[in-house]
Amino acid sequence: MVMKKGKRRLFKTQSLLELAVALAAVVVLNALASFYYKRFDLTAEKRYTLSETSRKLASGVKEKMYFKLYLDGDMSSKFKQLRNEIRDMAFEFREASGNKIEIEVIDPLAGKTQREVGQILNDYAERGLEPKRDIDTDEGDQTKIKYLIPGAEFIYKGKTVTANFFEFDVSNDIATNINRAIDNIEFEMANALRKCVTDKKKTIVFADGNGEMLDERVASFAKELSSYYNLDQLNLNVPDPASWKPFEKQMQENPDSADIILTNGLQKRLNVADLLIVNKPLKDYSVAQMFLIDQFMMKGGKVIFMIDPVWIEIDSFSYHSEVMAMDRGLENINTILFNYGVGVNNNMLLDRYCNRIPGPEQGGSRVLVDFPYFPLFKSKGLEHKIVKNLGAVKSQFPATLKIKQREGITSTPLLVSSAYTKIAAAPAVVDIGSTLYKMMRPEFAKTMNSGHQVSGVLLEGKFVSPFRYQKKYTGMKFIDSAVTKMIVIADGDMARNHADRKRVYETGYDLYNGITFANKKFMLNCVDYLIDDNGLIEIRGRETQLRLLDMVKAKDDKTFWQWLNIGVPVAGVLMFGFINFLIRRSRYKSKMK
Repeated sequence: MVMKKGKRRLFKTQSLLELAVALAAVVVLNALASFYYKRFDLTAEKRYTLSETSRKLASGVKEKMYFKLYLDGDMSSKFKQLRNEIRDMAFEFREASGNKIEIEVIDPLAGKTQREVGQILNDYAERGLEPKRDIDTDEGDQTKIKYLIPGAEFIYKGKTVTANFFEFDVSNDIATNINRAIDNIEFEMANALRKCVTDKKKTIVFADGNGEMLDERVASFAKELSSYYNLDQLNLNVPDPASWKPFEKQMQENPDSADIILTNGLQKRLNVADLLIVNKPLKDYSVAQMFLIDQFMMKGGKVIFMIDPVWIEIDSFSYHSEVMAMDRGLENINTILFNYGVGVNNNMLLDRYCNRIPGPEQGGSRVLVDFPYFPLFKSKGLEHKIVKNLGAVKSQFPATLKIKQREGITSTPLLVSSAYTKIAAAPAVVDIGSTLYKMMRPEFAKTMNSGHQVSGVLLEGKFVSPFRYQKKYTGMKFIDSAVTKMIVIADGDMARNHADRKRVYETGYDLYNGITFANKKFMLNCVDYLIDDNGLIEIRGRETQLRLLDMVKAKDDKTFWQWLNIGVPVAGVLMFGFINFLIRRSRYKSKMK
């Protein structure tokens, strides 16, 4: 009997020792996990693996950087998925930086009154973080509307950079928008890192001298560009005395050679740039100006043309119910672009898939109505990395482009309309009231059958100078061909932002609808594709495949899955305990024999 008790005591001691060792192992593993982060990516598309570009940017962090992530708190399951993906990606960047990035997750609306929430949302909006509404229908038939801030601030060396992770596209459901947001998390974080750690090495020049839009109407776009590149303006209008100022002294000393001094000087100043942006010139360029741009391209320079071939502005309707849209007469610009491989048509594009504007006043209020002269361009069906995973891009009175086949040049459409379009050739009368009335009538909709139209195109390859058989305007060596890239957009307002006395709004923000369209991202993608050597645009093209739940079925079977999730673990524990009891009793009996 004494022996049996001794064996029982020894058996208990051994069991307690095994249990203590197991608990100690769990504690050690948890302690190590709090210091070391490691995730194994078993997905087919490697959605949890940072690109080489992101790793390179993260490794450029030389001192402490702080990520403040603001998407937290009570939210629907859809946004929880986005929140978790953002956190996981942030930890990946932290690892790639050698733990120089510290991550803080904040719910800025926790415990705040409704009045306080409104002020907080305004404050964050002014800081560049866009609040979003979260409509939660997960709980049965109840609908809860909450506000979230799906963004972050990156603080490094006294500089604060913001990033927004969710862009709402009215043409897509919430699941598609969340999916797109998840696809773009790495891009948004890498883009913010680039602003923090990359030195400005490349230069963008905005053409001036022909009424180009260079004021506060493009201030948001210019500010964004200035985070990555050096910006400058250059008056290329040779007859304009303002273009002479940098060379005036030299021209006065050599009056017989004044013309050649001016054109040579302008060409030299232009050649130091990496990209030239021609943004909505109000009058045509001279042949000499186009020669300067041509030779800039022949030296490998990149160009973005944003052209309005038709003279019409939405502001004109503040004073008149109808406006005559006139041909702007940009003949020299059109001729040169035609030689490169794209014709700019003197017309206006109408599209049933369009933005909305305030309609006629009814009962003391105005209702937003579709305005076909403001088409929305979607990236659906387009695979180029400039527009892939991009939301809708808004436009104002855009024209259409006609792509011409040129040997050695590849043309890629970037802005493509829906199939339900109509073309209005200039000159044409635009009457807002009449147009809004027609849009409500089925017979007018049937006339919008011109099919898909192109309003933005990328040209790349070997360009041949149209001046190779013509007069040369400078004394510098003439180059007749080069491999380069160019983007032509038939809308001079593509990079435009709304501005008033109080503030400058984001590029793409629509004041009437309260929606931020993807114009800024589109324009930045164009610039990055043409001249960025960080490879950041490659991240934009990455695409993950989410395996989404059938929400209707999930709601119908909600009770079953709740009981299953509660019952199976409990039953598993009880079964494990019972089996363990049987095994221990069997072992104990065998030792007692």
